[in-house]
Amino acid sequence: MRRKIKNFFENRIWGSLKKPLPIRKQLSRMITICCVTAVCIQAVVMIAMAMNQYVTREKEDTLYILESDNIKIDNIFQYVGEIAISIQHNVGLRGFFNGRTYDEEYMTQQLESVSNLFSERNRLEVFEPFVEKIYLYNEAGRSICNLYYPITIAERMQVQEQSDELYRTYKKINREFYFQTDGKYINLCMKLYDSQMKKLGTCIFVLNKSGIEKNYSNLEKMKNYYWSIEQDEDVILGDENSSKRESNVLEHKMTTAFDLTLKAGLSRWNIYKSLIATLVSILFISVILMVLLSLMGRTIAIYYVRPLETIAEKIKLVGKGNFDAKLDEYQVEELQNISHTFNEMTDYITCLVKEVYETQLIAQQSQIQYLQAQMNPHFMFNVLSMIEMKAAMNQDKEVQEMLYKLAGIYQGKIFRKDEHFIYLNEEMEIVDFYLSLQNSRFGEKIEYSIFYEGGKACYQTLMVPRLSIEPIVENAVCHGLEPKDEKGHISVNISKDRNVLKIQIDDNGVGFDSKKLVEKKEDKNHSHVGLWNTNKMIHNLCGEEYGLEITSEIGKGTKVCIRLPIRNGEKHVEGNDC
Repeated sequence: MRRKIKNFFENRIWGSLKKPLPIRKQLSRMITICCVTAVCIQAVVMIAMAMNQYVTREKEDTLYILESDNIKIDNIFQYVGEIAISIQHNVGLRGFFNGRTYDEEYMTQQLESVSNLFSERNRLEVFEPFVEKIYLYNEAGRSICNLYYPITIAERMQVQEQSDELYRTYKKINREFYFQTDGKYINLCMKLYDSQMKKLGTCIFVLNKSGIEKNYSNLEKMKNYYWSIEQDEDVILGDENSSKRESNVLEHKMTTAFDLTLKAGLSRWNIYKSLIATLVSILFISVILMVLLSLMGRTIAIYYVRPLETIAEKIKLVGKGNFDAKLDEYQVEELQNISHTFNEMTDYITCLVKEVYETQLIAQQSQIQYLQAQMNPHFMFNVLSMIEMKAAMNQDKEVQEMLYKLAGIYQGKIFRKDEHFIYLNEEMEIVDFYLSLQNSRFGEKIEYSIFYEGGKACYQTLMVPRLSIEPIVENAVCHGLEPKDEKGHISVNISKDRNVLKIQIDDNGVGFDSKKLVEKKEDKNHSHVGLWNTNKMIHNLCGEEYGLEITSEIGKGTKVCIRLPIRNGEKHVEGNDC
């Protein structure tokens, strides 16, 4: 029995561990381990960063809420203090405070104008005031009042008696400020002085307690919160145990008017409690990522192993004589090398198998197509030369000259297409041929002139890009002079400026808006394709600092200045054997 168990572990368990695994399983296992490790590390880092940032942000937000509530109450008490100061400095109320005979209705109006209980600053809510009643007492014990809500005579008498009782109580207490909580009101008693610190009387503010409680109501959704309004460590309103709170709380405390201290705070547990949901979300996402990355690792392993299986199948097809079998392109370098070598091998075998007559047939067809492509331009030039000879035999010199110039234009534009640079005098000969033909065509309507600064001999050895001047002249004639009803003139001026060759072409044609050309906007009359192409050709052959400078004005004509580098070439003279 023991031997059987020993053989089972040796043959099955230990043997399976020593057996080599397929590459697919090895890749899948390795990728899964790497991905799970990376996700775990990332999850720990994210949790630490989230806790730090979240706690800091929530602490700032919570303190901001507490501070906002306290500042709102502070502004209200500041408003009450401003009313008291206005009463002390009001000249109209001096007769009341001096105890002389006074008009009670007038004094009440003065008190109403000074206190202005309907001000926006006196509202904690939209229709709920903070100060509901104000009573003024002079030293003789007489009083006037200002009420926010209108009341009946009976109610007025009742609240007057309550105010008088509070006034008598305050007279017995030697304090500048005295607070008394009475039902839904907080009564604030204070002494009034003139500028000489002589006592004027007493002022009693009846404050709305429920309005203060509503101001702090937004803290009710949080646990372990508190707020209080204290005077000399005596709690006037709010939590009586606020001064005995533990240290693990967030608290905002500030001092306001009338020696009051405003406190608002809550436990830090509120911050950590909301953080738990975020941590759970991070952990849940991390688990999902681990599962997805494990599946992705298995998919990647299959993706990289499958090409090896395809290569084996293609090799079997070649072994059966199918040399058209090809391998695809791969992103892995080793697989791509195998694919490239395999495809080259099959192509080489296919090339050896092909018959020689197929290659010869393709070469013959290519040669025929080339000859046909060259035939048409030569045929055109030969026909023009033959017609020119016929005109010479008939002694028609005008037609002969026109045919000669037309043949020259064809020869310059077509047969020299492989040359990038030609001599300036050869380019100008094409220009002269073209202008002469247009002059013969339109008669006296078009005139032209060509001028060389310093003489034509100074420019014999200069080289210019082929067809860099003639298209500009042709453009000036076709789009500038032909549409014009009156007589037109075009001039070509050639000059040198240090290392720059300048060819300026002026015409008095119809012109165009040069701003559209600079802004590359389309013109309904002219697309300027010839100008763009010539300018681009000069940039490509000579550099970006050379090209066309164009100025034009509608109705007045166009000026095009071609700037080219000074480029000299050797002047060869043709002999009789050419």
